[in-house]
Amino acid sequence: MRNRNYLLISFFVVLLATLYLPATAFAQGLGDGGTGEALGVLEETFKSLGILAIKFMYTLSFIIVLVGGVKNGFAINLAQQIGVAGMASRHTWNFIMGIVMFVLFLATLPILNLVINNVSHLVPTNIEITTPSW
Repeated sequence: MRNRNYLLISFFVVLLATLYLPATAFAQGLGDGGTGEALGVLEETFKSLGILAIKFMYTLSFIIVLVGGVKNGFAINLAQQIGVAGMASRHTWNFIMGIVMFVLFLATLPILNLVINNVSHLVPTNIEITTPSW
């Protein structure tokens, strides 16, 4: 009950701030007074976020392959210890296919990076962001 009250109070504070503090924001810089400076920053920010997402995907795929390799290594060792040849063969192929998928995944990430670099210049040069005044 108490958490619900905090949630409702927070919701109404945000709602009141949105309704009673309308403002107009223009996407332009304050440096030399030229328009489009903020859009350049916005373009670089999106480009940086895209590159960060690609680096995160690299890291995540490496961790997945590492965990899968260790799991399959233990499974292969266990299968050899208990004498189940089919299980060892299956886990060996599973390990090899995991490496192949990892290499194919890594081959697609530079293409994504190229697309991000080529598409990021399509951000329009003058955007007017207006908060509605009720």
